[in-house]
Amino acid sequence: MKTVSVLPLWLGLDKPIFDIFVQPKFSLYNIEKDGSRNKTNKAINQYKDFFYNDIKHKRVFVQGDPGIGKSTFLTKLVIDWCNAVSCCNPDNKATFSDADTLKDFQFLFHISLRDAMGQREVVEMIKTQIIDNIYTGAKQTKAFELLHQILERETCLVTMDGLNEWTDHLNQHVVPRIPSSHTNCVSLITTRPWKMADERIKVSVIDRLLEIEGITDSEKLTKQLVVSLQTGNKMTHTDFMTYVNEHHFMHFFTSPWLQELIVNVWMSKTDVKGSLCETNCILLDLLFKKANATEGSFKNGCSIECLSSTRYIKKQMKIFDALANAAFQFTFSSNTSLTFTEQELRKYLSKKHLQFCLKAGVLTARFHSAKVAQGSKYSFTHETVQEFLTAFHIANSQQDLIANFKPEHKYSVLEMSQTIIYLYGLQCETANKLLNRLVDDEFFNDIRNGLSLYIKHYSVNLSAFQRDKYTKETVLKSKRNDMNYDARCLAISVLFQHMVIAGFNEAKISGQKDICLYCMDFTFNTYLLDSETRALKELLSFNKSNVRSLILESNALESSELLSVMQQSKNSLERLKTTVTPEIYKALHNLKIQQLHFIGQIEESSLSNVLPSLSNLIYLCIEDSNLLERTFLPGTIQHIYLLKCTCSAVFLRRLLVYLVSVQHGVELVLEAVTVTDPNTLIFQSELLLSDMTNIELCIKHGNHALYDTLRCTSIRKLSLQTTDDVSLASKIMYTLKKLTNLYLWGSYSERCTLQLPATLQCISLMTVECSAEWLCSLLISLSSLDHSVKCVLWDVVLQPCAEECGDDSQARISDSRSKIPLHDMSEIELFVKNGSVELFEIFRGTTIGILNLKAAECASLASKILYTLKSLTKLVLWGTYSERCTLQLPATLQCISLQEVECSAEWLCSLLIALSSLHHSVECHLYDVVLQPCAEECGDDSQARISDLRSEIPLHDMSEIEVLVENGSVELFEIFRGTTIEILTLKTAECASLASKILFTLKKLTKLYLWGTYSERCTLQLPATLQCISLQEVECSAEWLCGLLSSLSSLDHSVECDLWDVVLQPCAEECGDDSQARISDSRSEIPLHDMSEIEVLVENGSVELFEIFRGTTIGILTLKTAECASLASKILYTLKKLTKLYLWGTYSERCTLQLPATLQCISLQTVECSAEWLCSLLIALSSLDQSVRCELYDVVLQPCAEECGDDSQARISDSRSEIPLHDMSEIEVLVENGSVELFEIFRGTTIGILTLKTAECASLASKILFTLKKLTTLYLWGTYTERCTLQLPATLQCISLQEVECSAEWLCSLLIALSSLHHSVECELWDVALQPCEDACGDDYHVHVSDLRSEILKCDMSLIKIYLINSSVELFEIFRGTNIGILKLKTAECAS
Repeated sequence: MKTVSVLPLWLGLDKPIFDIFVQPKFSLYNIEKDGSRNKTNKAINQYKDFFYNDIKHKRVFVQGDPGIGKSTFLTKLVIDWCNAVSCCNPDNKATFSDADTLKDFQFLFHISLRDAMGQREVVEMIKTQIIDNIYTGAKQTKAFELLHQILERETCLVTMDGLNEWTDHLNQHVVPRIPSSHTNCVSLITTRPWKMADERIKVSVIDRLLEIEGITDSEKLTKQLVVSLQTGNKMTHTDFMTYVNEHHFMHFFTSPWLQELIVNVWMSKTDVKGSLCETNCILLDLLFKKANATEGSFKNGCSIECLSSTRYIKKQMKIFDALANAAFQFTFSSNTSLTFTEQELRKYLSKKHLQFCLKAGVLTARFHSAKVAQGSKYSFTHETVQEFLTAFHIANSQQDLIANFKPEHKYSVLEMSQTIIYLYGLQCETANKLLNRLVDDEFFNDIRNGLSLYIKHYSVNLSAFQRDKYTKETVLKSKRNDMNYDARCLAISVLFQHMVIAGFNEAKISGQKDICLYCMDFTFNTYLLDSETRALKELLSFNKSNVRSLILESNALESSELLSVMQQSKNSLERLKTTVTPEIYKALHNLKIQQLHFIGQIEESSLSNVLPSLSNLIYLCIEDSNLLERTFLPGTIQHIYLLKCTCSAVFLRRLLVYLVSVQHGVELVLEAVTVTDPNTLIFQSELLLSDMTNIELCIKHGNHALYDTLRCTSIRKLSLQTTDDVSLASKIMYTLKKLTNLYLWGSYSERCTLQLPATLQCISLMTVECSAEWLCSLLISLSSLDHSVKCVLWDVVLQPCAEECGDDSQARISDSRSKIPLHDMSEIELFVKNGSVELFEIFRGTTIGILNLKAAECASLASKILYTLKSLTKLVLWGTYSERCTLQLPATLQCISLQEVECSAEWLCSLLIALSSLHHSVECHLYDVVLQPCAEECGDDSQARISDLRSEIPLHDMSEIEVLVENGSVELFEIFRGTTIEILTLKTAECASLASKILFTLKKLTKLYLWGTYSERCTLQLPATLQCISLQEVECSAEWLCGLLSSLSSLDHSVECDLWDVVLQPCAEECGDDSQARISDSRSEIPLHDMSEIEVLVENGSVELFEIFRGTTIGILTLKTAECASLASKILYTLKKLTKLYLWGTYSERCTLQLPATLQCISLQTVECSAEWLCSLLIALSSLDQSVRCELYDVVLQPCAEECGDDSQARISDSRSEIPLHDMSEIEVLVENGSVELFEIFRGTTIGILTLKTAECASLASKILFTLKKLTTLYLWGTYTERCTLQLPATLQCISLQEVECSAEWLCSLLIALSSLHHSVECELWDVALQPCEDACGDDYHVHVSDLRSEILKCDMSLIKIYLINSSVELFEIFRGTNIGILKLKTAECAS
């Protein structure tokens, strides 16, 4: 451990680390909210910067390019730790001055991950690499037991070298596993940058990310190498630098490893032209020489030019070819690997040849384990050697190795970039074939998207993607990656260009002819070296007739060259960024360009002439120009960016007015724009009258005049990117009467003085630093809006109290915090992405209604105040959760929604138990929940806890929990097995399939909602408790639906089947005779089942859907639209057990429903219909010859004006005159919302029973009641005052007051009216409440009541039978002294 190799291609040559070591240069990366990683300026010069940041980090990653010094750094850290804890070598200088920081770790274990292939557990790696190499026999066992105790109890540092060289053979873990019980273990992991782009390395597991960017003093390393590799001082550092400058090798100084290579080559007296391929050949040649290879040169040249100058490869060409074949197979096989067994190598190399390679140092063998079966692990001495040999094999093969190659994914070209670069140095034609094979339209579309973002000033620091110009660090495989899609596309566009440039340079230096490297996108930016700029310019000259993107941020092209490219690429050029020249306007005319960025003073009239001709233009940026006149734009424009411009207020007004006219959403960005002449009123009235709700305005560094121009406008979305902008905008913000979305950046202190418009729906604090006082006052302002509003806190940092100086400031903060709970914040929906303890304390005890926590860390911080949120109804969670859920949920919670959540089974189980303890109805939405595999929940104790929780769940009453699942798994649904949930919503067919295995165990499930696409037979095992199944948005086969109905009929109790939006798959999709036979069987089987207990509801139906119900025995049918009723009419008469029919919708003309003879009730719920339709329906009901109920809940008659034509009027008149001719005495009519026209339809009819659900209905019906010559029973609901004016028909036998509140006057007059019928009549008072006398004001009223009561005594009420169920003293007083003949008291209270 105290030495390091100084000759990478021969690991045996090592030197004491203190003779060679040069301090590495580190940089720290911040992980942004979109997943992108940006380099900071923070200096890393202490060990505590690795392990601490307020708290101790658990997992630290150090990334770096190949040969940058990662392994050397870890070796030095181990030695520093040894010296720190033992003080044995005080003279050895530590890497950093705070070596004592390492004393915090009682133990350190160093693991080489290259030597840990096939192992997954860190503890096993320590055993194999450390214990088994120190101890034997029983001592090994004892040491292993002690190791477990140490890891569980002590603070340990585990250093793992080379994560990029390790993979989990089960493909479950991306990092070696440390059990959760080892709570004090800290891991420090080195890897190449491309590994850190692996989608499985979640942002949440990266506590700290650093990068080694090289060494602090490359000259010092060179001097130390020159001294250590020679005896005496004949060769000097000055001599070496002369050699480097002559051969242009300075670019090799990007890493210590490459420096060592060049020093080694120089000291071996070998000259190199500069080609990477030739360098590799000469280095391999030297290695072959050291293995005593037979000398022999390529006297007649060689097809592979870089081999020509070698002297020790030709005679060993068989070995060289075999090595190249092995490298190719290990690189291009399905199991790409950097390490392999002897057995795998022996497929390509004989034992003798293998020994030669080991001796030469081309291959290395590492002792892996004392177990003979495992043996040694082999690898090429460096990954780049394997990549070069792979390229050599492809170029030298007689077969076309590329033709049948299928890339694993669209980013394979980036993973294989180094091989491609070498291939360009060996054989351009083959390299072009491979490149074309690896890239496709989807890959180029990603580049297009990345460059589109780049030209639009996407906020990602490109230097973050400059680390490895050969792009190995960006294995960006999946759509679900912590780096979002936009950031990934931008990275790909930058990295792909670097690869192309490197390949082109390699081809040129290697002397390749006819390079023909195809390229469409060219970005000349400040990140390019001069040599790269020259190469890219040369590439452009080869491809200038097919350019898609040309971004010129430097003067790389002359004006004539630019015009030539524009002319020759006029049919392909999509985006252009360039400095303005007078000639460019004409060249732009009629181009298909989509994105255009001008730098410099534009000629406005010329630009206005050309822009309308750009029919595809969606983005325009003008930088560093004066804008005074009107600029004409194409109607396709979507984004306008004015940068560092000066414009007149008139120009800005005209621009805004024009953008209103484009009839689609437009984003206008004004950065460092100075507006002049704000007092000019030209175009001001036009602007104020314009509806600007389609414009999203973003301002950065605006001035007073700019904001004055916006006063009283109708902007809908406004982004203010600095504190000064917010300050300026505050003076006009209250005038923005249509502003709905406000986005803020900047630093704020003191009280928030923003006057928010009443229309505001969302305020987003993007990157904000503010005082607690400012945030509190903002929230109070939001609460005063009196409507629902979102407050999004993306990245909000509260200023520490120390910054808010003075007693007065502290008092104001305290006052603001105490005021917040006094304000009603139930309308505020709060989003938090990056929070803190102090931030959440502000919300303690508030009445916010909805809380959305975008990270697990936020949830953890919020848990301390959640229970104090007394009005919280909805909680939305994102993030990764493990162990037990400790959220203290408030009693008011009605819904918890897990959006994108990865959690342990233990966490989810404990959450469900917490929800069950709320003892009221609550929804639990699982939209995208991934359960962590049990393997991640380490230790027997963890497994026991999970088992206990799963067995505990069925013991809790979960009947109040409504569960929704969108993306589920077998493991997720197993959690619900045997639980008592009552409502389950499954958003996909896959979820339904997974849930089918546990559905029958849900013993209290009453309602099941389904979405998705289903085919074949329905195999859902429905629980016996199910009362309703609701198909929301479902596409299914007829066979599946028939199977579902058959299953429902077997439940043997009443059940609803709601078909809201069900589309039957056409029979053509159900292929094969067997399928057709199954469908026919299913349809013929349905009428054989008793479906009388099934209540079917249909909203969106079809002929095929209703045909399924033909001849069935369904008992209740609900049709939610008139279209459904029309479709159902063809099968209604076949429903032999249909008793109730519910209708919604709009109906006209005559009713053609063929009602089944079994119908007992038809209920019109929300119906608009013609009088003709309703009359014909009543006539149809009268023909049933049995008692039938007709319920008119919310029926609106279409006015006669809508029933056009004399013929229509005649039909209506006929229908109305026909009704009295039919015997309707068996029809019981119920009306809730009526009208004069509706009741006129019943005039003179023979209905026997009438139910009026409101007092208004009774008032309307009073005009026709006396005409109902067969009315026997009248039911009343509602509130009645004054005198009863109902004209009761002589046939009335019973009047029933169901739920009635009335005055004594009204009731007395009703009784008098009943007494005048002169025949026996029942008066049922079921739930009658008398209005108190004080409600009836005035002396005159009391006289009326008194007169009526005295009049009752004079009336003969002996024929009235009174029934009472809910009564009062005042009610009975009305009957005092009357001569009622029969009194029935239904309760003991009435009798009392």
